[in-house]
Amino acid sequence: METLPLTNSPPRRYRGRWLLCLAAGLVLILGAQGSALAQQGTVTGQVVKAEDGAPIPDVAVELVVGVAGRAQRSAVTGADGQFRIANVDPGSYSLVFTHVAYRTKRVDGLDVSAGAAASVGTVELTSIVFQLNPVVVTVSRTQEKALDSPASVYTVDSEAVQERPATTSVEHVRGVPGVDVVTTGLSQHNVVARGYNNVFSGALFVLTDNRWASVPSLRFNAYNLIPLTNEDVERIEFVLGPGSALYGPNVDKGVMHLITRSPLDHQGGMVSATGGEREVVQGTLRYAGLFSDNIGYKVSGTYFRGDDWKMSDPFEIRSRDFQQERFSGDLRLDFRLDDVSTLILNGGATRLGSSVEMTGIGAAQADDWTYSYLQARFRRGNLFAQSYINLSDAGDSFLLRTGQPVSDNSLLYVGQIQHGAELGERQRFIYGADVIRTVPKTKTSIHGDNEENDNITEVGGYVQSETELSPQFDLVLAGRADYHDVVDEVVLSPRAALVFKPADGHSLRATYNRAFSQPTSVNLFLDLPSLERSPTQPFGVHGSGVPETGFTFQRDGSGVPMMRTFWADLVPGVSEQDPLPLDATLLWGVAVGVLAQQTGCLEVPPEPTCVDVSALPPPTAADVYTQLRSLNQTTRAFDDVNVSTVQDIAKLKPTITNIFEVGYKGLIGDRLLVGLDVYYTRIEDFIGPLRTETPTVFLERESLQTYLERFLPTEQAAQIAAGMAGIAGDPDLTGIPLATISPENTSAANPADILLSYRQFGDVDMWGLDLGFTLLATHWLSILGSYSFASEKLFENLEGVGDIALNSPQHKAILGAHYRNERLGLRAELRGRYVDTFPVSSGVYEGTVPSYTLFDAQVSYALPISRSTELTVAATNIFDNRHLEMVGAPVLGRLVLVRLRQSF
Repeated sequence: METLPLTNSPPRRYRGRWLLCLAAGLVLILGAQGSALAQQGTVTGQVVKAEDGAPIPDVAVELVVGVAGRAQRSAVTGADGQFRIANVDPGSYSLVFTHVAYRTKRVDGLDVSAGAAASVGTVELTSIVFQLNPVVVTVSRTQEKALDSPASVYTVDSEAVQERPATTSVEHVRGVPGVDVVTTGLSQHNVVARGYNNVFSGALFVLTDNRWASVPSLRFNAYNLIPLTNEDVERIEFVLGPGSALYGPNVDKGVMHLITRSPLDHQGGMVSATGGEREVVQGTLRYAGLFSDNIGYKVSGTYFRGDDWKMSDPFEIRSRDFQQERFSGDLRLDFRLDDVSTLILNGGATRLGSSVEMTGIGAAQADDWTYSYLQARFRRGNLFAQSYINLSDAGDSFLLRTGQPVSDNSLLYVGQIQHGAELGERQRFIYGADVIRTVPKTKTSIHGDNEENDNITEVGGYVQSETELSPQFDLVLAGRADYHDVVDEVVLSPRAALVFKPADGHSLRATYNRAFSQPTSVNLFLDLPSLERSPTQPFGVHGSGVPETGFTFQRDGSGVPMMRTFWADLVPGVSEQDPLPLDATLLWGVAVGVLAQQTGCLEVPPEPTCVDVSALPPPTAADVYTQLRSLNQTTRAFDDVNVSTVQDIAKLKPTITNIFEVGYKGLIGDRLLVGLDVYYTRIEDFIGPLRTETPTVFLERESLQTYLERFLPTEQAAQIAAGMAGIAGDPDLTGIPLATISPENTSAANPADILLSYRQFGDVDMWGLDLGFTLLATHWLSILGSYSFASEKLFENLEGVGDIALNSPQHKAILGAHYRNERLGLRAELRGRYVDTFPVSSGVYEGTVPSYTLFDAQVSYALPISRSTELTVAATNIFDNRHLEMVGAPVLGRLVLVRLRQSF
């Protein structure tokens, strides 16, 4: 029997032919695969630490494409931080870098060509620890970790700044603990730390790349005049508390340092277009490049326009221009001279075409106000030197209440040098000197008769010692001496701090700082009318700085202050310069004549009877008393005051701030940063805001009515008394002002005018705390919050002169969440903020700011058609809570902005 085969093998005669076909098929398949591989490319690169450039192993690198960020290929970095992704089809991709200990990063715009290797170069990742504990330079004027600093310092990094559309860069510090950001318009802000705000504030020491950023002479922080774009900001450092020991005068309320990016480190371009509610249009540009490996350049610019929130001030005689407009530009050249030496030359200007700015004597209309600067910086190792000039040109600006032009062509010259030395590994010294020259040029529009005698020169020197006592303890000691040629006094500013580091990522601080603030040029030399006399306004109001002699009130033999009358033309034998005894009845004839002139034949009920008050016998001081009232510049009413409030004003001297602070900052689990500061502040010779210093003399209403009732029916007597004496606090029934208690040496052309000026008060004390936290919950979600408390918001009846408001809240808080998905190119933020009610008394503005709660939100998305193109929608006050942030400012509502930004 024949055995059947176990397989279906072909017969022997076909087997060779079958093997030949199989071999040919394999050749064809392998050849096709080889051709496809030859048409693919590779992607290479290296991942390093942003803080020190060290390679990072075990980083997951994904090559993604599409709206959902689908991963096409992936790799993991080796010990040298390098990676290689092979077999990549030609096209445009993004790379996503992920590591458990580092912040996820996305790099867009990677083009892969057939058969070529595409290199992404070196990619820097920021560690989570470094993100929460960055390197700062502002506290000690040299590099150090934030947790090692001898003061409380917070940072806002470039990503946070660039993510949020803003009309000015200072809007990004709203979430910093202890910081008050008061908005008074579309792009007008006042920023202070731990209180002591004003409508025309320069209390915060603001730096841009180590340069004073305030308007020269006026020492006013006009943030919309700083030539700076959001895209150019590398980070913002905010130091709470004094810093005079290193920075010198006027650093008693904190430091905000805006630091920009070097073109040697950050090349490329970025352009953005923003539009939104209130007709906002904003365009920005930044481009940086290299002339060579060691020479970089950067140009940036901004254009902004928008319609400000409307408001009406009944005392303004000129119309407001509510449309804001400004242009700014900045140019920078960086030279790397060698491995340890750099030279930076930069300059910029902002032209404020139109804006309304609040001042202590009423709002001003900025019209083509230009601010500009030139700066040169040199660094070689531990040596740093710089010189710069800030210039101001007020253009055609004017005061809205008087219509008077404002001329300001002031200059600020500064020269600084600093050096550091190390003695071994545990001892470091920093020492330096500054020269500051302020040259006001106001064409008498602000400084009046003081114009030729208002230049100021300040010189100072400092030294700081930093000693590592042990791995856990650092001791910081510093001292500085400064001289001001107008105040003519040397001021010493010591600092002492003990920093205890019980474990890595935790620090406790105990610090003492003594800082000072010199009187401003306006405090010293202001000579400006706030309200002119008119046929219906017998007196004027004059703003005046405090002269070297101070202000002295003339008194009679009993110590009672004497008065001057602005009705001197109606009093025979009396001139306005003549002091008169404080007795309103001496001017009875004036009051009767003015009353008759105002009303003609005075008809009073119950029947229209014509009453001739001049026919009545003049009263004596025993019959009718004298009432003193102070002009309320906000309401133009007169408020009752006591004669004890009339006190001489001494020559101004430096304000001294002593602060004791205990603080903790710590990293918990490498993802939660917590900071708590408790401080006690004692301020000596505190300079108050511009305020009414000369009371006005009236007849006292009740005693006048009693006197008139001797001759007239009660109802008629009451009506006449109200018309002559007025009613306190009623702007519609002010009565007839008769005279002013004015100082002997007033600078006003009319000595009986009401005087607005400054005064130093004695010692004031307060304490407070600032709490802040940042939680990196996941790679995508972070939560931040802060709460601040101040023990005082009003010092009542200070030295018997009056109340002094800090113009800031006792309680404020912020809580927010931030979502960042680098794979999708999606970012979102939601933030809520609460501000407690607080009283305001700042120049002509008095009143109360009610408490408010606001919510802000924003969403950013990198468009899938071009990941270098980003669309952002941001809403401030998303629920349109109509609220007031400063008395005299407009009521604010919602502002929604849409921004399209392109990087290249």
